[in-house]
Amino acid sequence: LACVISLMLIYFLYKNDVGQKIQNSAYALIIGGALGNMIDRTYHGFVVDFFDFYWDIYHYPVFNVADVAISIGAGLLVLDAFKNRNESAHKPKQEDK
Repeated sequence: LACVISLMLIYFLYKNDVGQKIQNSAYALIIGGALGNMIDRTYHGFVVDFFDFYWDIYHYPVFNVADVAISIGAGLLVLDAFKNRNESAHKPKQEDK
């Protein structure tokens, strides 16, 4: 699944304009995170999670650097979607002649 998603995102990255920096960065982070987790699964048979945070009695889910990259990439895609929606709402519409 990680290979298929990575290949699909590489295709999207290839088709994107160079100026789409947020979206391109998001794709690169997601691809890197997916491949990082895939390498862990191939080498160890499971994903090695090593960031484990506690505060008093509260426990945050355990994660790794690949998970952070995927999460930041997904957040950037959401941010880019809102940014593009707002920009298109403020552009003047051309009327058909």
